Amino acid sequence: MTATAAQSVLRYQRNRTLGEVPGLTAGIQVRLSGGGHVYVALSPAELSLYFDQPEHALHYDLDGRLLKVAEPNVYHRRGLSHRVLVTRKRPKDEGGGVERGLLADSADAVVDQAQSQAVKVLARLNDGALAIEFGKPSVHQAVETLTPLLERATKFGVEAARADAQRFNQMYGRVAILPPDQYNALVLQATEGCAYGGCLFCELYRGVFYDCKTTEQFRQHVRDAVAFHGEGLRARRSILLGQANALALPEDTLREFFGVLHEHFEFPPAEQNSVPVHWWYGSKTRFDGVSSFLDVFTGKSHTAPEFHRLREHGLRRVYIGLETGSNDLLRWLCKPATAERMQRCVHALKEARIAVGVIVLLGAGGRAFDAAHRQQTAEVLNELSLSTGDYIYFSPLVIYCGSRYDEESRALGVEPLTPQEMREQEQAIRAALRFDPQRGRPYVARYELETFVY
Repeated sequence: MTATAAQSVLRYQRNRTLGEVPGLTAGIQVRLSGGGHVYVALSPAELSLYFDQPEHALHYDLDGRLLKVAEPNVYHRRGLSHRVLVTRKRPKDEGGGVERGLLADSADAVVDQAQSQAVKVLARLNDGALAIEFGKPSVHQAVETLTPLLERATKFGVEAARADAQRFNQMYGRVAILPPDQYNALVLQATEGCAYGGCLFCELYRGVFYDCKTTEQFRQHVRDAVAFHGEGLRARRSILLGQANALALPEDTLREFFGVLHEHFEFPPAEQNSVPVHWWYGSKTRFDGVSSFLDVFTGKSHTAPEFHRLREHGLRRVYIGLETGSNDLLRWLCKPATAERMQRCVHALKEARIAVGVIVLLGAGGRAFDAAHRQQTAEVLNELSLSTGDYIYFSPLVIYCGSRYDEESRALGVEPLTPQEMREQEQAIRAALRFDPQRGRPYVARYELETFVY
């Protein structure tokens, strides 16, 4: 490589070039006709195009779908539903911090601009020696490997993106929400809607008829999902068994559904606690486990032995909407659970060595319940014996105009907390948390419903 070429090598980080990143199995740097360079890179899970003028990157799954557009301070994440989430780092003169929001009408523009850039890169790549500066593992091998993938990406324009989203919607309906650590999961729906649907604060499944698939319907759903995702499965880490409360189904039904999963996918042995990334990363059939939601009050309560049997079939994590440790507030929220019952369920899961994600609803009950919510939620969380590998999520209450929560709180004069007061409530609960050093700390983070795309 000449000195001039060496100076123009695009960098992944300050201390290494893109060509030195071990996770990139093939790469080629192309000099663009209008100036600047692009490094086209392949990992086991995606195709990426890194540009230096202006600095940004396009990321595609291996089926050619646009996934992300990353700039230094702005990040666009496109979901299979063709919704785009924008994350922007605010400058100091705007107060700093990070803001997130869904693009209202610009998803097409994001896809169109990315396609235009991919087309130009492919054209330059086809110019051969006139444009290619160097490749990994060699120019010839890189061109041979990357060209068909880049051609696939160039075909993903607005029309293709909309058609793909239509297929997704026909198969899934609407994926209402996932826990943040499952945004990259393969969602498979054993049920649709919510079996209860009466929580005062929840609008996620309002108007959706609850239904449970038969085993054969679920088997066909899995086949359809595998065909739809195609090579994109290589970027998926785990399986989320949906929708709202699939684990409330009888154990026999769940074991049949898990049996269907085993017809298509491979999971680590039940006795294996830690799953190395290289075992699943880039595989279409290997996943590190199955996760699901559980509300603890719908259907028969599962015992620790039942959870243990489900673990043997692949269940690795369960998410429970604790919402609050106050039983009075739970009753006001029309959630037919008690803190004590949720504690028993978490203890049964932990006994079966299944990780737990506990969700706390910030701002629930407004100022009227603020003090009790803070104190009793912290007390319950401290009784759950959570450890490393578990999650605590703080989810700010979203009050939709005209919703049942909105109407009920207005009728009773319940004042909502401001965003700042929600942050103070979260900080107070966090400050009161106590964890056993021997078990380790769970991961604690925010869970914002309005910044979700799948």
